[in-house]
Amino acid sequence: MLNQTANVAIIHARHYYWGGGTADQERQESVQPIASVIVLGYNGREFLEDCLSSLLDQDLPSAQYEVLYVDNDSRDGSATLVRERFPQVRVLELDRNHGYAEGNNIGFRLTRGELIVFLNQDTIVHRSWLRELIEGLRSSPDIMAGHANIIHPWYPEYSGLAQRADVSVTYTPELTRLGYARYLRLGPIEQPRDVLFLSGACLIVRRQVIDELDYVFDPDFFAYAEDMDLGLRIRALGYRCVVVPKAVVYHKHRLKADLGIATVVKTVRIIRNRYLAFYKVMSWREFIPMAALLTIGAPLNALEFGLRPWQGLLYVLALVPTTLMALAAALWNLPRYSRKRRDVRARSARRGDWCLRAVWRSVGAPVSKKDYSPDQGTRG
Repeated sequence: MLNQTANVAIIHARHYYWGGGTADQERQESVQPIASVIVLGYNGREFLEDCLSSLLDQDLPSAQYEVLYVDNDSRDGSATLVRERFPQVRVLELDRNHGYAEGNNIGFRLTRGELIVFLNQDTIVHRSWLRELIEGLRSSPDIMAGHANIIHPWYPEYSGLAQRADVSVTYTPELTRLGYARYLRLGPIEQPRDVLFLSGACLIVRRQVIDELDYVFDPDFFAYAEDMDLGLRIRALGYRCVVVPKAVVYHKHRLKADLGIATVVKTVRIIRNRYLAFYKVMSWREFIPMAALLTIGAPLNALEFGLRPWQGLLYVLALVPTTLMALAAALWNLPRYSRKRRDVRARSARRGDWCLRAVWRSVGAPVSKKDYSPDQGTRG
């Protein structure tokens, strides 16, 4: 029996398939999973076989997690492949492409787990990935979200993709002083490490904090930087976000070398959404200098993707006018986001210029107690 929240999700569906028949559905409904894994797909049929095969091959009892594939109105037969090859995976086919943010929000409404995992379709996960994610989040009650140790193609460890090999070092994206995400190599660490930036390629969130936030991803972002926005909003509540070193994910991230219109539109949206994510959590005293820093830093983000030097320089130069377009788009949208900003800041457990200070330190270490409102204190 679907609850009211799930029925809202079904409104957006062309088809909802629960594999295994009625008896299997009743059996699954009678078992409460610890984690719910959502794989959002859009024209990614070529990735799904490897992704879902690795996801269903975990060193965790299958009853402890459920898998939901949400299809954003793909035209390449992705949903059909999942239904036919992976009957144990629930499939929700949406009526149109809702984007990363709202597509995952709709999928969330059908989940039952205490912990919610959002996973990109173009990934392959280590066999202990999910267990490590769960243990990482449960290692402290004030940790409300985290992301995996994500291995990109330009890392030397990516050579272990086919074997889903162990990785001895930890990588994480993190916000720089100029407001863009830099990919950091943290070395061989064992325990979860605090971060400001959450990576949407693979992140885990407690249902508890989603209830406090009122929504997971901002649907008005459509795609890009919605993960950064989520992480900052969780930090504003006074909680922690972490990278989990032993939860290894291989990400088949493709870098497009063209500078066509589609790439420009995508890049404008990415940078615009970063401005808006900062705007939602920051005071004006923070946001104005942060916007200036991001305007300088956004073009430099091109140097983070393992490009050849001449390619990096070309992209930096191309990103200058793109960044100015993104700034103009963000400023145009500030009035529309003012209500969301008021709501986020009203829920915040932190005071003062905590976010700008945290970004300037370029580290997600827990903020000191002086950054919390005296009437709310440290949560957790």
